Amino acid sequence: MKRSYKKISIATSSATAIVMALAGCGTTSPAQSQTNSSGQASAGAASLKTVDGLPLPSYNGKATLTWWAWVPNAQREVDIFEKYYPNIKVHLVDAGAGATEYQKFSTVIQAGSGIPDVVMLEFDVMPEYIATGALQDISPWVSQLKSRFTPWTWNQVSVGNHVYGIPEDTGPMGLFYQSSLFSKYHLAVPTTWNQFAQEAIQFHKLDPSKYYSYFSNNDGQWMFGLLWQAGCVPFQGSGNNWKVDIDTPKAVQVFSMWQKLVKAGAVQSIAAGSPEWQKNINAGLYATAIGSAWYDSEILVPYDHNLSSHKWRAAFIPEWSPGDTMDGDWGGSVQAVTKASKYPEAAAIFAAFINAAPAELAHDVAPAKDGGGGLFPAATAGFDIPSFKQPNPALDNQPANVDVFEKESPRVNTKFQWSPWSSYVFNELQTEIGKAFAGKESVQQALANVQQAVVNYARSQGYNVTT
Repeated sequence: MKRSYKKISIATSSATAIVMALAGCGTTSPAQSQTNSSGQASAGAASLKTVDGLPLPSYNGKATLTWWAWVPNAQREVDIFEKYYPNIKVHLVDAGAGATEYQKFSTVIQAGSGIPDVVMLEFDVMPEYIATGALQDISPWVSQLKSRFTPWTWNQVSVGNHVYGIPEDTGPMGLFYQSSLFSKYHLAVPTTWNQFAQEAIQFHKLDPSKYYSYFSNNDGQWMFGLLWQAGCVPFQGSGNNWKVDIDTPKAVQVFSMWQKLVKAGAVQSIAAGSPEWQKNINAGLYATAIGSAWYDSEILVPYDHNLSSHKWRAAFIPEWSPGDTMDGDWGGSVQAVTKASKYPEAAAIFAAFINAAPAELAHDVAPAKDGGGGLFPAATAGFDIPSFKQPNPALDNQPANVDVFEKESPRVNTKFQWSPWSSYVFNELQTEIGKAFAGKESVQQALANVQQAVVNYARSQGYNVTT
């Protein structure tokens, strides 16, 4: 799920202050027993029980948790959970979405008070909060659930044998297209990026009043999704040691293609989420869009009020080489347990249950307009929920989850990693690519500038960086 285009950086010189604040919160490590509100000691995950088909620790004490989340209809998740765990109460707080929530979260961490037990985060910011010591290792209570999630998502919340959150939803990428325009101009759905580029030029000549697609010039996370899908691995490492490899020939190839299409007028470079962009979506000015599994519910339904005439559909994302079915991810979220929680075991149980239990998954995959979460789940059991497989009215009744995204999900490159400096990286990439698209520098120079800036920044933050 994607809720915000603006990123807030927490991996700054304030990182030390955050860690020091956490040190004074009286937290409990997973290896220690914890005392619950009834004064009884809970001994971690020594025994498991089956709860709605899910192997989870027995929890006999009492706990009250605070949960920050922006999932649609999240209170329903709480209600379902409390029926199975009546001794664990959950207080839901809407602290905003994406960057708005992250700013508040960073603030309470530095203050050392008001920190939630469980917090919703996107995959790309996880390493930042892990690096500052804000998140709890919950592996003693949830490691047995690893096989229940799409493999790459578990990698995103893990460092070695440590687990810092439970994957909730994902954003495997695909191509969305207006079938009405494709029929009118006798266009074929492109299966390769070369075909995509050729067709973009052809379409713009046939209808200069429209664009074949748009380039989200304010969304570094989306840009990295394109790199992810192309097989780029810009970051590798953990802890204090990282390798940075941004300005690769493949990365240059990706952005050069988009630059040429923007220069030709076939693709519009625009700030996604802006009033102009919203207006263009509604007017049907884009024949295609590169989006994720949640694109229909988060973009098309809110902004395109002419779905019945535009007849959007979804297809596999174009391949860089025929037969190369690798995909990337754009968006997706995690429920993470904070280091400051007085009840880390109860919080881990809650985070696991709401994202993997069948009763919760049925709610999660149901459309938001019907009271559900509207999510594309990280837990593979969600793919078997009947509502997940239903025709999608927003996509001309295409069962896109089954036709496209269930197949794209296991293709997401598992080698891709986010760095602890995502916010800084996104800002640099957006700035430099903007210069390249404006003709002020080459794409190769832009990516070289990003590479050097990120390396310098990471080293200034005390990281050991190789290139």
